[in-house]
Amino acid sequence: MSTQGVPVVVPHDVWQHMMEVRAQLDSECPGAPTPIEELLREVFSHYTRCETAVGEADEFCKRAQAWKKTG
Repeated sequence: MSTQGVPVVVPHDVWQHMMEVRAQLDSECPGAPTPIEELLREVFSHYTRCETAVGEADEFCKRAQAWKKTG
């Protein structure tokens, strides 16, 4: 079974910063989140700030956690 994906464009300066933070956290705690998990966390965090989207953001988070368990 092959897994298909979609490209995600992250500006280089943002990506570089994320990788520096991740490298620091990996050195302190092996098994840190993958870049995709970090990206999903940022998306979730953004929408939980909006009162009208909190419920949908919570549901998305539950689905994403289920995908991680099956993937």
